[in-house]
Amino acid sequence: MADNQAVMTESGSNRRITLRKKTLKSAKIIFNKKQSVIDCFVRDVSDTGAKLQVADLVGIPRNFTLIFHDGSSHECERVRAHGNEVGVRFLQ
Repeated sequence: MADNQAVMTESGSNRRITLRKKTLKSAKIIFNKKQSVIDCFVRDVSDTGAKLQVADLVGIPRNFTLIFHDGSSHECERVRAHGNEVGVRFLQ
């Protein structure tokens, strides 16, 4: 299966609604009225969300703004966290 295809669960249901693209881009997690910043790497991205790599999961809020190195941004909701990876859904 290609890296950019949706993942199928054991029950056969598709957990992603859009294709994802592997990447390694720097970004910033911004929250607390733009007073708090956490650096991260974007490991993959789709039209509806992304997988982020962070140094530590401690302090990552449920909702935040993700700002990419090119200045583009997305309002995000954390939907999963494991190890040093955070899965987010884009809200806009």
